[in-house]
Amino acid sequence: MASVDPLSIGRDRKIKGLIEFSTDLLPKLPTSHDSSSTDTLLADLNHHITTVNAISQKSGTVSHETAQDLKEAGRKLWNECIREKRRPNDVLASPSRSKLLVRTRLFSFLVNVFSRECLRGRRGDVEDDAVAIINQGLVLAKICINESDLDGARLGLGKVTTYIDKLRQLDAENHLGPGHRVNIEAEYLTMRCALSLKEDRLDVAEHMYTKADDLLRNLDPFSAEQLADTLQDIGANLSEKGDHEMALKWLRRAHTLINSQELERLSTEGLEIRMAIHHDLIQTLLATRSPERVQEADDLVSYVESEIGDKPVVLHWKLEILQRSPSEIFDVDACASILRRMVRSLDLSDAALGFLLHNIKELRDRGSRLAIGLLDELLLTRLLPCGNTDWIGKTLVRRIWMGTIDTEASDAATRLIQLLEQLAEDSTPCNVDVAAAAQSLMWKKLDVSYAKKEYNVAELWCQVALHPIFSSTGEVSQGKFARRLILCAISRSDPETAKCTFDALPTAVQNDQLTRYLMFKVSLISWDHDLARQCVEFLSKSTEKAKSRDILYACVREAQQLGDKLSTLEALKAVSATFVTGSSTTAASNLPSILRSAGYAKSDPRDENGNKAFTVPELEWFRKNAYNIGVTKCHV
Repeated sequence: MASVDPLSIGRDRKIKGLIEFSTDLLPKLPTSHDSSSTDTLLADLNHHITTVNAISQKSGTVSHETAQDLKEAGRKLWNECIREKRRPNDVLASPSRSKLLVRTRLFSFLVNVFSRECLRGRRGDVEDDAVAIINQGLVLAKICINESDLDGARLGLGKVTTYIDKLRQLDAENHLGPGHRVNIEAEYLTMRCALSLKEDRLDVAEHMYTKADDLLRNLDPFSAEQLADTLQDIGANLSEKGDHEMALKWLRRAHTLINSQELERLSTEGLEIRMAIHHDLIQTLLATRSPERVQEADDLVSYVESEIGDKPVVLHWKLEILQRSPSEIFDVDACASILRRMVRSLDLSDAALGFLLHNIKELRDRGSRLAIGLLDELLLTRLLPCGNTDWIGKTLVRRIWMGTIDTEASDAATRLIQLLEQLAEDSTPCNVDVAAAAQSLMWKKLDVSYAKKEYNVAELWCQVALHPIFSSTGEVSQGKFARRLILCAISRSDPETAKCTFDALPTAVQNDQLTRYLMFKVSLISWDHDLARQCVEFLSKSTEKAKSRDILYACVREAQQLGDKLSTLEALKAVSATFVTGSSTTAASNLPSILRSAGYAKSDPRDENGNKAFTVPELEWFRKNAYNIGVTKCHV
């Protein structure tokens, strides 16, 4: 009976355990999102990574069938990781899930390497296997470095180093020169640079790059694209850490490498990598805040502009460079020109609109007229045709805000009315939130103007606020601005304008007690006793007796101060009537002063032509009525 090797049996069990674990892990990858399940899987996964790495370092035989099963298990896991990473929701994956996918790739790579080592075949397969393992290992190393899994990157690159040595040995046996595998060697050394920089071993990184320098000059376009992308990642990471000088060194290397290729031979992805390198290089040059570096960035932008023209990304760079200029030499016209071209060419989105509004606001601090003109152009030429009411509302509120802080207030209001007329032709009224925000800004502006007795300016802003485009705020808001408009007309002693404003108001606003009170004041400055009588009559019939009595008191005071005895008596008559219909004790206590005021007003009252205001019968009626009211309230 043949002896049984316990070590071999234990090895076989471990290998079967690897296959079983791979089979069990595969369906769990798409569903493992919560931290508890992910942490458990990670712990088990790390254990099996240690296991497969340990087994692969010990000699032993594995059956062809088992090796094939192991290879297939590793292949399925690797492909599943690719699918999971491409899912849209995986972009926002938790750190633990991202780590799970990275460690799964590492496990599948180690399984693949081990299975290939176990499979024996033709001599040609040795080279093919080595190339396949190296390529997969370099992909793994880049992923691990990007995810800061440095242990995984070291383990992967360790396997790659072994197989690169095997390829060198094969090439020597076949009498092939060292340039036979330029792309693989260059990518390997570049990845070692990236790992060394992650480990803060700058001397090692420089040494690796020096070894790769000659190789980088003889790359094919695809390899050049991939390595330039890696060099760009190195530079971008250094820039994020604030090491701009070192970042510039690596970004310039990436820039030199990608530009060493003919543009027509670069793939679409390669052209995107090239543009990304330009972007990072420009941003890093600007971050140094050195005048020489800013000039270098400007030259680079001009170079890119000569290739691709007036694209939004070029305009963005030019704007950033311009904004770095000292305030005393800042070119306002150039800034406005760039923003105008952006307004015309930018693909509209929430982010793009926010960018434009922010930069136009920045321009406003240096040139308000230019900023306002840009907002008008943005509204009329881009936002209005697209019909996005949210964008229109947001921009309109910003435009009104700029108008309210303009030093030329009357001109700003006039231009705003013109803009609203143009918007109203092709747009529906603003929603309530936008209209309320706009009117709130305008109310503050006109309130300040009114307090400064700038009544013409206040009137203009009232007219802006009363534009139909803001009608969604309703009659309450409309009445508020209309009454302020009437007040401005009163302050300017312009009763005709006040009457025209009143006639144009909706019935509900006209019938507001405060509106009628203001029209009573209008009647006083125009000596329009018919209007005064109408206002007093309306107020006396109001169902809100307490409020109407207070307003009638105010009417009496206003008429007395102006010396209009006729209007005073009309108001007193209405106040007296409120006591007849029933009054509180406090209100009735005012009756003696009302009667005294009536007696004073009846002292030879005359109209504006000097004629007696009342006939004898009318005066007699008022005397008797006042006496009767007094008698009925004697017990109070």
